[in-house]
Amino acid sequence: MKNLKYLIIGLLAISSFLPACESDEDFLTEDPKTIYTPETAFEKSSQVDAQLVTAYRKAFNLYGGYRMFWTGASTQQLLHGQGADFFDNVYTGAAAPTANAFSNYSRWSPDFAMFNNLWVDMYQLISYANLAIAGAEMVEWSNTADKDFAVGQARFFRGYGYLRLAECFGGVPIVQEVSESLKLDYTRDSRQAVYEFAIADLEAAEALLPQYPSQDGRIAKGAANHFIAEAYLALGVETNDGGAYDKAIAAATKTIDAHPLMTQRFGSRANPSDMSTNNGVAAYREDGNVFFDMFQVGNYDYSAGNTEAVWTLEAATFEEAQANGLIGGWPGANPYYSITAFVGPVFRNMVWRSDLAEEGAAACPFAGNVDQSMFPGGSTSAYLGGFSTGGTAETDYVSKKVWAGDYADDMRNLPINLLREFLCLDQDHSLYLQPVTEDMITVPEMMTPMRSKIKMDDWGWHSSEIPMHINQYGRDWYAVRSAETLLLRAEAYYRKGNTAMAADDINQIRTRAEASKMVSAGEVDIYLILDERARELCYEEHRFPTLLRMGSSSGSNEVLVTQLTNHSRFMGDVPYYTGSINWTLFPIPQTVINANTEGGLEQNPNW
Repeated sequence: MKNLKYLIIGLLAISSFLPACESDEDFLTEDPKTIYTPETAFEKSSQVDAQLVTAYRKAFNLYGGYRMFWTGASTQQLLHGQGADFFDNVYTGAAAPTANAFSNYSRWSPDFAMFNNLWVDMYQLISYANLAIAGAEMVEWSNTADKDFAVGQARFFRGYGYLRLAECFGGVPIVQEVSESLKLDYTRDSRQAVYEFAIADLEAAEALLPQYPSQDGRIAKGAANHFIAEAYLALGVETNDGGAYDKAIAAATKTIDAHPLMTQRFGSRANPSDMSTNNGVAAYREDGNVFFDMFQVGNYDYSAGNTEAVWTLEAATFEEAQANGLIGGWPGANPYYSITAFVGPVFRNMVWRSDLAEEGAAACPFAGNVDQSMFPGGSTSAYLGGFSTGGTAETDYVSKKVWAGDYADDMRNLPINLLREFLCLDQDHSLYLQPVTEDMITVPEMMTPMRSKIKMDDWGWHSSEIPMHINQYGRDWYAVRSAETLLLRAEAYYRKGNTAMAADDINQIRTRAEASKMVSAGEVDIYLILDERARELCYEEHRFPTLLRMGSSSGSNEVLVTQLTNHSRFMGDVPYYTGSINWTLFPIPQTVINANTEGGLEQNPNW
């Protein structure tokens, strides 16, 4: 079977050359050969897999893709927690970035494009799945196993889509068949019903999927069980049914047992005998550790020996993208993971505090007379994370608060994984190669840490990208690691009242991180679990769905309100929005309500 990322980039390349309609009249003229229905779309089984590749491409963009964390209104950044307690726009001291920030909740309304984009993206994923399910019944298969695998993947994506919709919006219309006519009378199913539908799909998928990925990037049982656990957790909160937590624990355990944590150094930069280099940088990092290794090129997949990898998103290498005509400069439609273009501080815009400015030196500590042999790219060097546009900046919560006190001694908090001090690169300044901290620049909030998840030395880059460091070809990403599954199980134990088992699961992760502090059963609460998720999963987890599922649709969501009020960037860190948060779910997009002229889609409370 062809590698999944080849199929995805091939699909993208084809879409780049689709012909435009000659005229509006041609567009409106019926031509039965072009009507895309299940009957016309599928003649052979390979076309069902092509439809599934479309679903994988959509899922790739829900977690990463070419516009993750840009300052617009993308589904990716909303799901990952931009505007929540993880990150938001960079603060420059000027009014506009603050006014446009995601956590300026005065901007939020049912007309806000990001909610419509989320709704449309999820229903598109569901529609792709529905079409694949229908198509699987219409074609001949060479064997039952291939059909089962196709249906299993499709039902996974449909169940996943409904889980996210229910977490974010509450009750939504359940559509489980391909509609070949315009429908304007949708009504909302209950949130409970949507969770139950998602669980049924995910459990059906789990029964049909292989134990481990059949190829890198494909779904297997571990991913299905992970989201079954999350769905049962959400259902338990919604219905106050303790039995749901037992089922969450059982599903999570299957994933954890099949995908044990990585506890020793591994992979492409962990071998002291490896004398190879890339761009003049040695592969072996003596100061590395297992958490660092998790985020190095070549180490993401289960097939590479990474047992913790449950579902990995496959990004094209430079050579693969080039072969498909998808090489470009600024990230656009290219099918590689370009997180470095949007995440992290804009070092080149920082200015020395007035008493540290020196005549003859640059105003910026990271510009001016930079030794390009040491720091190729200067202020856009790999050392500074590359050519970031400042689409996001971390909150104090993820960069400082969760590491305070006893929690500081932790592998994940070491400079190789969370770098807070950056060297002055200007050779004309007296502090050349001395640490520059946030208090040394005019707007301290502009300097937030860089992480090994994003920050890489030049070893991890293709030579064509130096010195600009915009795109990272071949940089895969995680949709699910079993570390997150452990924290789902810890939450389920906590909600059942078994805080001892919850602490054990949390401490498995903390032990791997060589943390000096282990948590006790008496310390476990939902906020401690959220803190551990922040330490482990920043830039990985879908944070807003996590917070939104913490409350039932019939009650309040104290956890959501507390986290946003205390820790969002422009409420907790740089107070700008001073209003209150009295909503517990995202609003149903007004465009959707308006289009549903023959039915009734009620708006969520307080919108």
